[in-house]
Amino acid sequence: MKQALLGAVLVMAACNTTITPTAIGEFTSPTGMAATGAGDRDVLFIANTGRDGLRALQICNALPPTDGGVDPCPANENLQFVPAPIRVFPATIETGNRPLRVAGVRLERADHSSAGVGLVVGADSTVAVVDARTLVDAQRVPGVQPQKVAYLDLGGQTIDVVAANPMTAMDIETVTPAGTPGAFVATRTDLVVLDVSLDAAGLAQVPSVRARCTLSPVVPTKLAVVPGGDQVFVADGAGDGVVAIKTSDIAGGPTPAACPIVRIGAGGRSVRFISLSPRWYETVQVAGAPQTMEHPAGELLMMVLEPLNQTTPGMDLDPGGVLFAETGISGGPGRIVPVPPFGLQETGQEPMQPLSLPGAGLIVEGTFLRAVPPSTSPVAPDLVTCPQAPCTPLYVGQPSTAPTQLFNLLAAVTATDGTTTFIDVPRRRFVNRNAYAVADDSLLVPTVDRTPAFSPVTVGSPVLTITSALEPGVAHASSWIAVWHAPIPGLERRSGTVRQDIAGGPLTFTVNETNFQSWQDDPAIRFGVGDVVSFGAYGLAGDNKAGCQAVVNAETPYRFELPITAIGPGPGSTVPNMLTLAVLPDTPQALGFHPDCSVFTAAAEIRTGGAQPWLVLDGFNVKGRVQADGTFVVHQRRFDYPRQAYSPSAPPLQANDVAFTFSITGNAPTAPKSGFTWAIGSGESMVSYRDTTTAVGFATAVYAYSSLRYRTLLFSSITGSNEVLQADPGVLGSTATGVLAYR
Repeated sequence: MKQALLGAVLVMAACNTTITPTAIGEFTSPTGMAATGAGDRDVLFIANTGRDGLRALQICNALPPTDGGVDPCPANENLQFVPAPIRVFPATIETGNRPLRVAGVRLERADHSSAGVGLVVGADSTVAVVDARTLVDAQRVPGVQPQKVAYLDLGGQTIDVVAANPMTAMDIETVTPAGTPGAFVATRTDLVVLDVSLDAAGLAQVPSVRARCTLSPVVPTKLAVVPGGDQVFVADGAGDGVVAIKTSDIAGGPTPAACPIVRIGAGGRSVRFISLSPRWYETVQVAGAPQTMEHPAGELLMMVLEPLNQTTPGMDLDPGGVLFAETGISGGPGRIVPVPPFGLQETGQEPMQPLSLPGAGLIVEGTFLRAVPPSTSPVAPDLVTCPQAPCTPLYVGQPSTAPTQLFNLLAAVTATDGTTTFIDVPRRRFVNRNAYAVADDSLLVPTVDRTPAFSPVTVGSPVLTITSALEPGVAHASSWIAVWHAPIPGLERRSGTVRQDIAGGPLTFTVNETNFQSWQDDPAIRFGVGDVVSFGAYGLAGDNKAGCQAVVNAETPYRFELPITAIGPGPGSTVPNMLTLAVLPDTPQALGFHPDCSVFTAAAEIRTGGAQPWLVLDGFNVKGRVQADGTFVVHQRRFDYPRQAYSPSAPPLQANDVAFTFSITGNAPTAPKSGFTWAIGSGESMVSYRDTTTAVGFATAVYAYSSLRYRTLLFSSITGSNEVLQADPGVLGSTATGVLAYR
């Protein structure tokens, strides 16, 4: 069932393309993923949401025999989908309405061979139960038929399901012991603890409910569980952060009681996704000698925040992003970890800001990678010696002489632009190729990709100078403009009535159903007296005398600007909807504007003027205004902590959000709406992968798989492109096995 399917998959870390034969999965909106055991292999279940079922990818999980013996899991079945009766197509496991989340519970039969149960939740109140072992055996053992999918109805909309599989000494999932919780399900209202088992024939049974508690006021969005199931964490989609629940404290009985929750705050932010760290290792100095420090599984919590609709005026849009927090299982408080350079467990320091992608992608989900333990002898699945942490490899591509770097603990996150990007967790930063290309931070410094240029080009035009260094992790990759007498956003076209109560006196311009207070209160726009109005079209409004006819028929659109001298409520209004405008006298150089007309209508463009005539925009986001010959300080939202080291005396605090400063000097422009354009590069070259053979596809779930045969494989659901990408972090640059695509 192998076919050449994938075109070129770009591995951004390696800057190369690869054409790889892959198995056909026939995906339609793939989402959640999880693996479980099935004899001599594992089965990775992938929720094929658009077709109301699962696909099942077989992965050989044992090392190939080295003595010339027969591999019970043959190569032509490894990384291939379980076939349908017509073997050129993958089997479809029908589970019901829109499967979204999958969990794999690892069990064993009486003969100690592995078996597993896939639990699936989606858009209804049931948990679908899939027997992985019979699904595999049906293609290999005569007379075996796949067990039918069974269902457990929990009486409420299911949100997520997770398995509580314990881990081996090599941090690989193993069999759930009898008598311990096998899985947890979140419904809209409850947390449900399930016992998962096989019958005497080794077939999956419908799970039984061990315990249940009510989550209110928590609105669950995602679950994560410490291996073994002694503690479960619930992301709160409506409250602050995450709640931790000790499963042994959940009361039994026919009526669910309130869950015993302990909250881990996220700075008042709701959370869309969570993941727990595996056991990981770092080298510390004890009495001047290096020693390995082992961190328990579940010590750190990754929280993916919901983006915010509301924004702070003048600041960037809030994209959500990733926070890391201590869970408290090591004895410390459950809290967001501090900014670097302070230790993850150091108290009394400012908490970190969310990590977010500097481009257009918003982070959707994430996972931790298995951390490779230090070893002085080759041990599966690592098969390399690494006497001292860090030992977890990732192909970075820099420096060219040693492109694979080692890390203590890595995470990977998917994004709306189809990328999967790596994070160096203890350093609280994205893995950045520029941090490894040279010994210092010089390549991390953001760049001026397009120097400030004034348009239209004129003799004696003003000059814009960037007057400070650009701050890594704060200065975003973006395009900038600074416009002289710029149209004020939202006030570019406003129609209203112009009156002149006293001949030769000031004009009033009343715009019905408009409240200028919103623009006055905006600290970035700061609309006020001194700004100007330019009329683009005119109409009669009851006064038809010759002076009004001259205005309507003879005036040139946008010929002049009238300064605003007052802002207040018009007749019959309680809100400021009227602008008082000064008339323009004639001069030897130019015709003014002092109409002999008591009332007319006009369509106007309202522009910046007065003491701060320049409007500054980052893309389409108004950042503020600059005086005619002044300096502007650019504040941006921190998205990364990319430097190699930060000083404890000058840490990257939230208040230090200055990306750069610039000044405008020289002559004032003569033409409204003229100005400068320039572009800034972030200095980031993040290690990530995506498929460039398709249009940008929304990426959702990312799953880290490990076995005795595979140290770590990452599977990313590219839901918007109907494919799943498989990546080997240690060999991302390989043209053969770095990244594969299943469609």
